[in-house]
Amino acid sequence: MPAAFARLRRSKMLPPALGLALRAAILFVLHRALQKLSFHDMLAAISATPRPQLAHALCLTAVSLCIMCVYDVPGLLFARRLAEFPRLGAGRIALASSCAYALSHVLGVTALTGAAVRVRFYAQWAVPASGIARIVTLSGVMFTLGAAALLGGILVLHPADVQLFGDAPPIALRALGLLLWAVPAGYVAAAGGERTLVLAGRIVPRPGPLLAIAQIVLSCADTGCAAAILYTLLPTVAGLSFAHVLGIYLAAFAGGLVSALPGGVGVFDSLLLLGLAGYMDAAQALAAILLFRLLYYIMPAALAGAAFFGHEIWLGISRRPPAEHGN
Repeated sequence: MPAAFARLRRSKMLPPALGLALRAAILFVLHRALQKLSFHDMLAAISATPRPQLAHALCLTAVSLCIMCVYDVPGLLFARRLAEFPRLGAGRIALASSCAYALSHVLGVTALTGAAVRVRFYAQWAVPASGIARIVTLSGVMFTLGAAALLGGILVLHPADVQLFGDAPPIALRALGLLLWAVPAGYVAAAGGERTLVLAGRIVPRPGPLLAIAQIVLSCADTGCAAAILYTLLPTVAGLSFAHVLGIYLAAFAGGLVSALPGGVGVFDSLLLLGLAGYMDAAQALAAILLFRLLYYIMPAALAGAAFFGHEIWLGISRRPPAEHGN
């Protein structure tokens, strides 16, 4: 991976071309996303949601935005072990991290688009190719680690609350949960080993157990906060627990990622509706899902898009040569 980034950095045409492609993609996807949001339906969903629930959801959205701003921190701490790594202020870290996170989920193919946004930012700030590779790699695996930890915990501790697996016996669900827990546990063990790790004939540096644990904790906080936003917006229904909503959300989000569609449109919503069908009618669920999309996807993506465009404009102005005065 470092070699690939080195080839990208050697091309003088790549950074502006990448920025232009991202700007076009952001405009296109946000335009389509806003077209799918009926203003009338959105107002109806907001008016049907009790004000305390809406205020609670907005507070959780603010927490989620803060998490997005520090999502790249484990990767940055790993990358900073390189001798040539430059100093980056908190503002730059928050800008790159939040934009990469929020935009990748609406652009689709999150691994690729998230990497593209990160390359666009960090390459401008003289981050070496090997450092960008470390940031992209650690940030890219975080959702999987957090999802495995959370879903494994639900299956081990509250198997009855997760009805995504039909009438499977609790012992089988707990066994599956332990198997899922083995993923983050194995990652932490591999991250802290002392022996040289070689993959595909290349030596792979280890981030260490503390950074691995930080990745898992941060990812769990991010996913848990997102599910909490959805849970807050749903009507209060007997038997619908947060653990159940979290399980449904994880399955729906994973399905949206596999679909590679921008924001998982269609797949994500359908899986959420399927999971909630036994607790409420489709109209109630759709109203909550609509508001969730607005708060968790569209609003952060719009803010990130504005920040990205603002940075691109500032970059163009700062690189413009000063005008000559006089003849």
